Amino acid sequence: MQVDITILVENTTPVSPLIGEYGFAALLRVDERKILFDTGSANALFLNSAALGIKLDEIEAVLISHGHYDHTGALLPFIKQYGPKPIYAHSNIFSRRPMPTKRDPYREIGCVFQREEIEAAGAQLFFTDEFCEIFPGIYASGEVPRINDFEDVGGNFKVEIDGELIKDNLLDDMSLIIDHPDGLIIISGCAHAGIINILEHSIKQTGKSKILAFIGGTHLINASEERLTKTVSALKSYDIQNLIVSHCTGFYAAARLYNELGTKVVKGDTGMTFRF
Repeated sequence: MQVDITILVENTTPVSPLIGEYGFAALLRVDERKILFDTGSANALFLNSAALGIKLDEIEAVLISHGHYDHTGALLPFIKQYGPKPIYAHSNIFSRRPMPTKRDPYREIGCVFQREEIEAAGAQLFFTDEFCEIFPGIYASGEVPRINDFEDVGGNFKVEIDGELIKDNLLDDMSLIIDHPDGLIIISGCAHAGIINILEHSIKQTGKSKILAFIGGTHLINASEERLTKTVSALKSYDIQNLIVSHCTGFYAAARLYNELGTKVVKGDTGMTFRF
C-alpha cells in the first residue's frame, strides 16, 4: 500500500503561489484511490489544487471531520463544480452552532449549507456515526469515546438543540484511519475529541498499536499547561513515528510538542506532501 497525503488547505503556507486559509483540507491518495478529507473554509481548496496541478474531478469520495465552517466551507461549491460524490460524515454536521464572541453575542460557525442544499447539488450522503470501513483498509472513526479526564473540545462551543443553546461536545468530530502495513495513519480535522482519545479509539477499533502517522489539527491552541503536560506524557507512551500538527494546534503547543518529542513532530503547512 502506498499512501500520499497532500495538505491542500491550512492556516499557513511557506510556498508561493499557494495561499493560507483558516481551516483544513487534505488529499489522500491510497494506491489508486483519491479521497478528499475536509474542504477548508472558502476558495483555497480550488486555488491551491490548481497551483499544485491536482485534478479535483478525480476525487472519488469526501470525508468531513465535523460540522464547522472551516472544514465544510468549500464542500457545496466542490459538489456543484465536480458533480455527485459520496460524502461520509456524522449525522450532526448540519447542527446550528452559534459561537459566543467578545464583539457580538454570537457568530455562527457551523456548516455553511444545509442538508437539502447539498443533496439538491447531487451529493450522496452516508452518515458514519459508528466506526466503519469506507474502502478496503480505510475507515471513518465514527464518534470517538471521551475516556480521559484532561481532554476537552478546546473552547466554549455551543450547539442549538430544539431551539435551546447548550454546550457542544462535538460528538460529530471524526477522523479517518488508514490501516497501512507499517502502522496506522490517522487524519484529523481538529481533534475536538482529543488526540489521545482518538489514538485510543483507533487502536481499539483496528487492533493495531503502531501509529505510522497522525496528521492534522489537534486543537491544543487553548490548552492549559496541565493538559499539555498530560498530553505530552501520554504521547510518549505510544509507538508513534510521525506527528504532523496543523491548523488549530497553535504555535506554543506545536513548539512544546517538538521540544518534548523531537523531530517526529512536524508543522504541517499548505502544499506539503507526506508519503508512506
